[in-house]
Amino acid sequence: MISIIIPTYNEEKAVEKTIRQFSTLTIPHEVIISDTQSTDQTVAIAKSLADNVVLLPSDKERSASCGRNNGAAVASGEFLVFVDCDTFIPDPDAFFVTALEEFKKDPQLVGISARIEVDESVQTTSDAAVSILMNAWFALLNNLFHVGMASGKFQMVTVAAFKKTGGFDERLFTAEDIDFFGRLAQIGRTKIVWQLVVIHPGRRFHKRGAWHTLFFWMANATMFWLYKKPSDDWEPIR
Repeated sequence: MISIIIPTYNEEKAVEKTIRQFSTLTIPHEVIISDTQSTDQTVAIAKSLADNVVLLPSDKERSASCGRNNGAAVASGEFLVFVDCDTFIPDPDAFFVTALEEFKKDPQLVGISARIEVDESVQTTSDAAVSILMNAWFALLNNLFHVGMASGKFQMVTVAAFKKTGGFDERLFTAEDIDFFGRLAQIGRTKIVWQLVVIHPGRRFHKRGAWHTLFFWMANATMFWLYKKPSDDWEPIR
């Protein structure tokens, strides 16, 4: 069984579509919404659709790390799938058949990610170019150099590996996905499965600019590698 964990914060516009995309998935699964103190209708919508909804305790500071860890704490599956609330998988059944086969054929594999693409209906030339560069960089680091790095828009890991790493570092409010996949690569193999693709609407690309987002991400990643500290906060964009 796979546990699909979706951290949310004020995602009332996207949460229904994000949950419903898994309604046709025939592989045993559960959808867990892990809300991080939303002030809109996200939780009310999620409770009518998700298998489980967990809420961030009021004494914890809101972050994607806390959201993902809280969701993992109630998960029942052998695999944990972390997706953002604006992430969409065109054919979930075919996607997860391929994903599970990757783990089956490589016992050393502890985590995978996919190519991340902007929805073609809103994609700009800059979106496409930046996506190519980022996907190629992630693939080289994981598949060739065995350095773990992957976007938090999609990460699939074994429960055993998640527990061994201690999950996401709740002290980090950005670069937590980079940190987590890096620690995964220290205990096993990580991989970008090139034939797997997830789609997002490019909200950050379109608000901040695709190239600006790429340069910010590169600066953030560099700061994290050098000093284990992100360069800036990753502002929510809705």
